[in-house]
Amino acid sequence: MANMRRRHRRRTGMLGLVLSLGFATGCANLGGSPAAAPSPVDKGAEESLSSAVTAASVAGLEYVAMGSSFAAGPSIPTVKEGSVAAACMRSNNNYASIVARDTGAKLTDVTCSGATTANILTASQAGQPPQINAVKSTTRLVTVTIGGNDVNYLGSVVSYSCQNKGEANCGTVSTSAIDTALGAVSGRIQNVVKAVHKISPQARVFLVNYMSVLPDGAACTGVPLTASQLAYERTVASRLADATAAAATVTGATLVNVAAASHGHDACASTPWVEKYKPASGRATYHPNEAGMKAVASLVKYMIGTSGPLSAGWTRCASEGGTCTFTGTRAVAFGSGAYAYKTATGSTPCTSTSFGGDPAADTIKTCYVALAGGPYGYTKCAAEGGTCKVPGYNRDVVFGTNGNFKHLVTSGSVACTSAKFGGDPAANVVKSCYIAPDGAPAGWTKCAAEGGACAAVAGQPVMYGAYGAFNTAVATGSTACTSASFGGDPISNQTKSCYTAPAAPAGYKATACASQGGTCAFTGKRTVAYGAKGRYVYKTLSGGTTCKAAVFGVDPLYGVVKSCYLTY
Repeated sequence: MANMRRRHRRRTGMLGLVLSLGFATGCANLGGSPAAAPSPVDKGAEESLSSAVTAASVAGLEYVAMGSSFAAGPSIPTVKEGSVAAACMRSNNNYASIVARDTGAKLTDVTCSGATTANILTASQAGQPPQINAVKSTTRLVTVTIGGNDVNYLGSVVSYSCQNKGEANCGTVSTSAIDTALGAVSGRIQNVVKAVHKISPQARVFLVNYMSVLPDGAACTGVPLTASQLAYERTVASRLADATAAAATVTGATLVNVAAASHGHDACASTPWVEKYKPASGRATYHPNEAGMKAVASLVKYMIGTSGPLSAGWTRCASEGGTCTFTGTRAVAFGSGAYAYKTATGSTPCTSTSFGGDPAADTIKTCYVALAGGPYGYTKCAAEGGTCKVPGYNRDVVFGTNGNFKHLVTSGSVACTSAKFGGDPAANVVKSCYIAPDGAPAGWTKCAAEGGACAAVAGQPVMYGAYGAFNTAVATGSTACTSASFGGDPISNQTKSCYTAPAAPAGYKATACASQGGTCAFTGKRTVAYGAKGRYVYKTLSGGTTCKAAVFGVDPLYGVVKSCYLTY
């Protein structure tokens, strides 16, 4: 399977995440040492892990965006200032710009329409040097959409469309040249990732592949391709997506699988993320529109870890505008599908102002408070200052309290101290150590033993590991339950398994209010989750709703029957 991989311990603390979604595009040839693959925990070694990344921790990080037009955003108002940006048709509202605004990351955007992998690695374009020059040793986030121009994907689609409309100067299509380029493009994308990691070994690289441009079935009026041309170009798109996924697998980059997530939003769809051959004035042929860029940005943020589902064990404490009240000092989450987190004592207003921003715009949000004591399902093994005895070999041990924890995968005995866990997760509060249980992450269901195959569907998140230590992938089909498929061994010398997400998102009622096509009945305004198998979108609606993708604007899991859920 081609998968979206992410090194991941089960996040049980203040910043609890599980995972989901993804997308990217284009590259050229350069040497360089390969990116360091996630290493397993060796016998006798320990790995210290803080809570999951949030918007607060992404804020201020140096972020470089590279790629071609599907990253630059031609025709999407407004164009960034400067002659190079204008020549590259680089939009203020491309996905990288949205991600940076929403997270506070410090963006250097060198995306450029028409770019190939050579323009990232070796060749100047539109008055700017190779895009890789923007990456510094201090860079920590990199997104790349590249490869389409290397294989003449959209160029050939445009040429066919032009020819079929009887227009002049349409250009020709060489299928043999495209086939040759497709054979080389994965290696070129790999070279891009290697070049980034040669400059900044600590940078997280996200390969954002191209969204679906062409329909699965017959073409519409605005996409003038013959049936044979459609079939051929769909093959090109599929091979390009596979090449990008293979590059992610080889280099340890994270695949953001827009190609899968955008199914049903092609140029012929009722809610398209890309334009037709003859778009409205000022729009770019077969390129993303504003809705498409916003969707890509949401998926990129999700993969970066700035937003994501609530983890199990949190309790609803207030609706937006109310006051969340509790005892002691606790971690509190605020949002709907995407969450902001803070630590408070006694109570906190359930408002965007109180949480430093709006984690889920245009929805009515909810506040949830973390469990008192240890993470959901974990067992106390020592008080602060004591010694936690770890049974067996290697377990996830956490240090903290009330939703704020540091993680350590270790064996033997471990001192229950801030020094041992690399910092104090909850200052001025008495803490303890807790040890992970065996088996599934809270609420998840076993789908395969190690070495077997998890019967997942494309886009479905799958977790692999044991004893609280898990790597997560977003499947593109049936998933091999092996360390190789999940980017490394999350916990060495333990028998692992694979798990799939619960039916309902955490924080929402376990019983659906409607199945796909049915009616979810409620009064007043409510935020509704729509999706299945760990993939959801959220929207605030009034007086009930039909449970279908047309209402929510996105199909979060293509080809799977979905349901609607309400908060408690």
